[in-house]
Amino acid sequence: MKHKSYAIAIAFLSSAWTAVSCAHAADDSGDAFFKQNVEPILAKYCFECHSHSGKMKGGLNLDSRSGWAVGGETGPAIVPSKPEASLLIKALSYTDKDLTMPPKKKLSDVEIAIFTEWVRKGAPDPRITAASAAKKAFNGMTLESARSYWAFQPVRNPNVPATQDVGWAVNDVDRFVLSRLDQSGLKHNPQADPRALLRRVYFDLIGLPPTYEQAEKFAANPSREAFASVVDELLARPEYGQRWGRHWLDVARYSDTTEKSTDGERRIPFAHTYRDYVIDAFNSDKPFRQFVVEQIAADRLPVESHADLRALGFLTVGRRFEGNAEAPHLIIDDRIDVIGRGFLSLTLSCARCHDHKFDAIPTADYYSLYGILASSTEPLDLPQVGTPVESDAVKKYRASRASLLADYDKHIDKCLEKSKRLLREMAPEYLHYLAASSSNHRVTEGFLPLDTPRGLLVRGGPPRWEALIAASLKRGEPFFKLWNQFLALPRVGFDEQSKRVLADAVSNPTENDTTILAAFGGKVPTSMLEVADTYGRVILEALKPPVKPADAAPPSKPFVATLLSDPASPLQFTRDEIAEDLLRFITEFQLVSRPEGDAAGKLREKLTVLEASAPVERAMAVKVGVRPLDPHIFVRGDYHKPGAAVPRRFLQVLGAVDDKLYNGDGRLELAQAIASERNPLTARAIANRIWMHHFGAGLVATPDNFGVMGEAPSHPELLDHLASWFMTHDWSIKALHRYILSSATWQQSSAVQTVALEKDPGNRLLWRMAPRKIEFEPLREVAGRLDKRLGGRSTPLNDQNSRRAVYGYTDRFRIPALLRNFDVANPDTSISHRSESINPLQALYLLNSPFVRAQAEALIHEPEISKFADVRERIRTLYRRVFSHDPDDKEIAMAEAYLGSTKADASGDRQWTSFVQSLLLSNEFMFCD
Repeated sequence: MKHKSYAIAIAFLSSAWTAVSCAHAADDSGDAFFKQNVEPILAKYCFECHSHSGKMKGGLNLDSRSGWAVGGETGPAIVPSKPEASLLIKALSYTDKDLTMPPKKKLSDVEIAIFTEWVRKGAPDPRITAASAAKKAFNGMTLESARSYWAFQPVRNPNVPATQDVGWAVNDVDRFVLSRLDQSGLKHNPQADPRALLRRVYFDLIGLPPTYEQAEKFAANPSREAFASVVDELLARPEYGQRWGRHWLDVARYSDTTEKSTDGERRIPFAHTYRDYVIDAFNSDKPFRQFVVEQIAADRLPVESHADLRALGFLTVGRRFEGNAEAPHLIIDDRIDVIGRGFLSLTLSCARCHDHKFDAIPTADYYSLYGILASSTEPLDLPQVGTPVESDAVKKYRASRASLLADYDKHIDKCLEKSKRLLREMAPEYLHYLAASSSNHRVTEGFLPLDTPRGLLVRGGPPRWEALIAASLKRGEPFFKLWNQFLALPRVGFDEQSKRVLADAVSNPTENDTTILAAFGGKVPTSMLEVADTYGRVILEALKPPVKPADAAPPSKPFVATLLSDPASPLQFTRDEIAEDLLRFITEFQLVSRPEGDAAGKLREKLTVLEASAPVERAMAVKVGVRPLDPHIFVRGDYHKPGAAVPRRFLQVLGAVDDKLYNGDGRLELAQAIASERNPLTARAIANRIWMHHFGAGLVATPDNFGVMGEAPSHPELLDHLASWFMTHDWSIKALHRYILSSATWQQSSAVQTVALEKDPGNRLLWRMAPRKIEFEPLREVAGRLDKRLGGRSTPLNDQNSRRAVYGYTDRFRIPALLRNFDVANPDTSISHRSESINPLQALYLLNSPFVRAQAEALIHEPEISKFADVRERIRTLYRRVFSHDPDDKEIAMAEAYLGSTKADASGDRQWTSFVQSLLLSNEFMFCD
């Protein structure tokens, strides 16, 4: 068909609407109008290609209000009350040959008129009530109905059930477990052997075995009081924080390195300070609520709270995605993911590109959190931790650091001057960008390049020019009046309608800027780009220094020059804003161009190399940005395609916890909402994790996913009981340890019951204590002597390193095969529960590793072992050291058969070392009953 101008098409459709308006004159309900007229057309023509159940072509979903509001790859499909600005109406009207929908056959004039009138009415859509934007579909649920899901229900302290075996239960944990066993017709196991119980609690709490003497002492008096004393003693040891801190470091995706080398240095200089914070927090029994808040917003807490800034490494120790153009956004996505899975047991990142397919997390919620985390930045000058002893090395370091920071300050000043100048001098290019990216005059789909023949534009330039124009028009200034009128014209037929616009302006010179009228000179522009050219020439001319004749008064400044230099102009910005743009996630520059950003990056790299071996400790802190981000939904997760604006706020499904909007960056409010006692997720999530590390599996078997696709809790009442108990006991993890470990459930033996094994092979009903495979760290540390120093920089886990594995150098880019073979957590992502495999490589390591062999050699040369010349006595002593008990006669006979005629002296070291290694390969050593 012959293309008509968009305005003419709208007029034609308005007349067609007359044919249907009479039939609905009595019905002024927008919702009813939608249901009766619009939705049937959508279902008939649109849902096949634009719905969740269809193909969602172009990323556009029309089966929900949020779908058309967010829009597809070209942006929001509808601007309520403005059919002339709505892409959907343009597509249906066939006024743009590049945008025609449905593509095979145009709708009838009456159908198009129905859509036009619907949009003019404000696009009422009852699929989400106007009263609450929270009612959206997730797996067939709305946000309101999703609140009835078990994980979003308030934590309650359920009544303790009555049980048949009243004598077995020690505390309420047992009564909840016993109730489920009674219902299933199963019986609990008896208490474990005292020596097995002691070994279990030692490995559980500190990752090290008890001595033979400790095992014998407890075996002689295995009372509940004696066991409680053992638990208290272990919780007071520094090894407890090392053991349980490692569990949390898996969740926090801890690593000592980035993915990319900086002059051969990939170390994150102060990652270890976060690791040490975590260990210290567990050892001091920092309330978990405080632990949560500090890791998200320690810098926002009042000084008197003595918040530990090292905690902010939780945010900053993650991946950096070097070399990826989307790195700034991927970093935030990583932080949203670790907050969601770590604290809330929710997979929030699934809502990055679309509403969560299963859980009540709309895309809007994801970008609300995005806005919070993107409103902070990482300072170059990290805060110092502690007071180092002054030395020549410290003085040299401080001098080098001060010099680099001074060079960086000079670079900021240079960027400030250049950015201010170029933002004005490249006015033609910025106006071209605004014209080419406008909805009516877009020249290409997707992202417009920032490079121009005269140089690079900056990402923050177009929005600032747009704001300048809008502010000038709002004040009634005439300079940009013609610009706005031309911009409102459609691209198709622009030259025809621009004649009328220019003629009207010429006939009303007092209402328009005379400089602009003169610049057009009566020549009608044929495109918006020509309009941009004209405005650009006028602005550049106005920015030229005025020529002052001799003995004449200073010439007046052109209006536009005054407009651009006004202190309140959006083209003005501060030094702090430039500094922030140079720092914001390394690659996201808004007011500076790529070359300036790269130069700043080189200076930061030099500082990284210096800090990697610094004799001073610093916290990997963050700070509130100069300009909190007002977030927009990125259509299909593409940051080049911003969609609807959203506020900074907490998850809507948890509105009962915190339904306020955040005025600042929002990190403190977010942290407090997560740590709130009204939040049904946080206490449940950590109680489940603690239970998981004690029993091998959580009450919820998917500890980082309490959503619909996660497992339901095996004992929901027990989970709520533990969460409630935990909160009423000051969020104390040590108190929760004592409570769980004192239960008869945890102290059961691992013996197999044939009937129970058939009914419940996974032991989900807890009829026994399942044997646990010892993890890599305690497996490595159990046989030999350990360096007990606390804290400090990480060092590689080589043959010479006898420190605990938690202090080993964790390389995100090159994870050693040793760690992979033993299922050590991958630091690229948050790991709630390590996989447990048994493979030949593990046995080969224990048999051939120089480190294990060195530990075995050291063990046989320890005085308490080497002093025995008698083979039997040496065998017995080694058993006591490795297994904390004496060998029986059969084990001694087997050992003697293996050792043969080997003597208990230096001549038999090789054979004795192999014997110790065979003990380390045994199931008794590898597993804990």
